[in-house]
Amino acid sequence: MEKRNNKNEYLTPNQRDQLQYKLLKHQLNYVYNNSPFYRKKFNASGIKPEDIKKIKDVQKIPFTTKEELRNFNSDFFCISMEQAVDIGATTGTSGTPIILPVTKNDWNNSIDSILSGLNGMGITKKNIIQLCLAFDQLFSVSTPIDDALKIMGATSVRTGPGNTSRQLELMKLLHTDVIFTTPDFMFILAEKAKEMGLDPSGDFYLEKAILIGQPLWNTGWKPAVIKKQLENEWGIEFFSVYGSMEMFTGFYECTHHRGHHTYNDYHYIEVIDPITGESLSDGEEGEIVSTHLKMQGVPLVRFRQGDITSIERTACSCGRTSPRIMAITGRIDNMLKVKGTSVFPQQIEDCIRDIKGVESYLIEVFSQKTLTDKIVINVSTSVNKKTLREKIREEIKSRTRITPEVKFVTKEKIEGMIYQNGTRKPKLFWDYRKKFL
Repeated sequence: MEKRNNKNEYLTPNQRDQLQYKLLKHQLNYVYNNSPFYRKKFNASGIKPEDIKKIKDVQKIPFTTKEELRNFNSDFFCISMEQAVDIGATTGTSGTPIILPVTKNDWNNSIDSILSGLNGMGITKKNIIQLCLAFDQLFSVSTPIDDALKIMGATSVRTGPGNTSRQLELMKLLHTDVIFTTPDFMFILAEKAKEMGLDPSGDFYLEKAILIGQPLWNTGWKPAVIKKQLENEWGIEFFSVYGSMEMFTGFYECTHHRGHHTYNDYHYIEVIDPITGESLSDGEEGEIVSTHLKMQGVPLVRFRQGDITSIERTACSCGRTSPRIMAITGRIDNMLKVKGTSVFPQQIEDCIRDIKGVESYLIEVFSQKTLTDKIVINVSTSVNKKTLREKIREEIKSRTRITPEVKFVTKEKIEGMIYQNGTRKPKLFWDYRKKFL
């Protein structure tokens, strides 16, 4: 099974609505009958599955939040543990980990969607893919990717994260031509390669990198600084993947780079105004909301992801007509407010990455009794600190209209901070805000 040919990816808008309505009706009945949480929630809201007469009626259903999923975790389960073939869990860095059991069908559907994404990127059985992703701590992302590659017939090199010297040695030895990892790890690999006397863009066989964990695009689908820097460093093609543990899938860019393709038969995607909850039109930025259409283990209905993005439903140049999730420009709970100006950490990061002299950085935000946020940029550098401080402050102010505090610390201290609490990926933003009574 090298090439997935799913006709559901090429439906007309009317055909898509019909398919998704049929799947939604079945899913709503399933969760009402099997999920204690949704049966109680629907009854309390006066909603029954039969009240949904068309796909747009999904807007009648109340939202599900991450707090609900965390606080009533087991009430979301629609299966017994005996029916689960895998147990996933969120990292729990902002609270108690959320347990996410999946069935064999859930697992196979995830593999199916991954095959779609890989095919869209031009990956074939001829490729050698190095998976520098976590395979432990109940991280149910890497293993189905590995399974999909094996079904495709491609060569999977399961190196996991870390051990940069070994990673680079294997990349040269095995002629790895595709790497699947995070943007920050690509920078770490490039730095280590140079220490070893190697040229990242000339001494390896890489042709493509598939990246998760950090956005590569800004509003308007413009390349973020991090993407430009990686392209200059490695000289290869970069692809972005967006997803979450709760969705239990990833949405991949294709070779035309026009957004993250969704799957008509697995998810119904909306974008809402995060304040009013009203659905927004295509192209308008708001909070992404997802509804599973075939999930059995922990199906979610109108789940607020917390990420800010927009949706495009015009046909992609690749021919697929499924909606596309555009740039992820921030998270609702990370939004910062300084003297009436709202900004997301990602916007600040994009500024910092564009400034020469910054070796590493970390953003912290604290509450103030003035009800405005205090933003502190921790930076390590080997250049003149006074000049760099002014450059950072001016650059961020010109792009975001805020002026942060800049502190200089050692590179070792920053690296110790961004990987604390057992995080799977570098955590460059730490939120210490508290509500004042």
